[in-house]
Amino acid sequence: MNLSQDPMLPKLKEALKKVQTKNSDQFYAWKIIIEDKKSLQTLMVGKELSPFEKYQNRDVQDHSYNIEIFSRHSEPQVMGNAIFTIDPLGDLNAQVEKTFSNSLMVSNKAWDLAKKSNGEYEAVLTNDPVIAESITNAHEKLLLEIDDKVKTLDKVKVNSGELFTNLKTTYFEMSTGLAGTKENSDIYFEIALEKLPLPNTQEVLKYKNAISIEDANLSRFINEVVEETLSIKETQLPKTNDNAVIMIDGEAIADLMKELVTQFCASKEYEKSPFMTGGDSVFKGKKISTSNQLNITLDPTVPVMAMSTPFTSEGMKPVKAEIVRDDKVMTQLISNRIGQYLEKEPNYIAGNIIVVQGDSSKEEIINSLGSREFIEILSFSSLLINPNTLTWSSEIKLGKLWKDGKVTAMIKGGVVSGDIKENLSNFKFSNETIKKNNTGGGFYPPSGYVGPNHMLIESGVKIAGE
Repeated sequence: MNLSQDPMLPKLKEALKKVQTKNSDQFYAWKIIIEDKKSLQTLMVGKELSPFEKYQNRDVQDHSYNIEIFSRHSEPQVMGNAIFTIDPLGDLNAQVEKTFSNSLMVSNKAWDLAKKSNGEYEAVLTNDPVIAESITNAHEKLLLEIDDKVKTLDKVKVNSGELFTNLKTTYFEMSTGLAGTKENSDIYFEIALEKLPLPNTQEVLKYKNAISIEDANLSRFINEVVEETLSIKETQLPKTNDNAVIMIDGEAIADLMKELVTQFCASKEYEKSPFMTGGDSVFKGKKISTSNQLNITLDPTVPVMAMSTPFTSEGMKPVKAEIVRDDKVMTQLISNRIGQYLEKEPNYIAGNIIVVQGDSSKEEIINSLGSREFIEILSFSSLLINPNTLTWSSEIKLGKLWKDGKVTAMIKGGVVSGDIKENLSNFKFSNETIKKNNTGGGFYPPSGYVGPNHMLIESGVKIAGE
């Protein structure tokens, strides 16, 4: 879909230019964002000894127009901005006037919007071509994969499931001359299982976010949920330990790395929040000689990833760069606006977090511990990370207690806490690489991670249990 040819676009531009001319002393710039969304949604309920029953199918379509107006006003001069969702059936001039008036109520330190990008936008594959070609066929393909897998399950009861297949096209244009289009796809699937025989009091509900059908691999995901469901038996609380050893999976690693990288953003320095810059160490305390070192690259060009994009939110070309080398921060991440505030040269570094994996398999890491006990955390109840202190905590939703290379008990409950910078003084990554995509939502930004699927943490972890 070519949104640059949307018939509403010239009408919006005309209304914006009219109000801009009328208020030329304060109306600084405008931005138009057009989005076209399509979502196929299927809700399912489990039936004993049969595949899912689809009890609701929805075809949700949305076509929206948003404008952002930037103004410069007051003395000394400040920058105002306001965003408004346009009603295409309403009076466009009145809506633009209202948005302009709203922008005058905001007073930020002034900055100059970019008039041209820092290079030609690259052709980046941001969607699954299968979904883009036919979202209907892709959705049916996923439903068939789910049904085929559910039919084979005989030790669990499938209670419910949801599948959303989404496709979104976005076009932006700015009065400064920048414009661009991208198309994004994503899949959301959740499933709830119980161990047979019934009745019991425990259910396992897990969800999967993905950008493509291949990465979703729903058959494998269902197998993982089944394995976790069958692992639920008589569990025990972990023992209290101020020097615990734990192993976490790729999903948790991705969350920790995302918060670590956020402290490299120059906006943190401007906000006077804790931040890291070039030359800083990502760990604190004494680095153990047997520990791995951390190496991270941000890459906006990895095909079909959540943070792959031809342009940033400011309309600039994102730059791929190594940001951590052997535990040392290489650079801050400096945008156009924050660069002007801090009088630093913008570098527009952004993208998916690519973490270099370790040299050993998960099994080799486990065997290297010998008779030492550790807990493999299969899932956290809710991993909470403080973005300022980089400390984290969560209840253990389900885990395994290992000793002598064997699982000796299933763990549930207790609170595990840690400090990312202390964790990085003594850790080991597995050599198995995994992709994790989170498409984001109203309360959190999207993120993409490519890196090790397991991490053994031997320092900076405490467990409060029995």
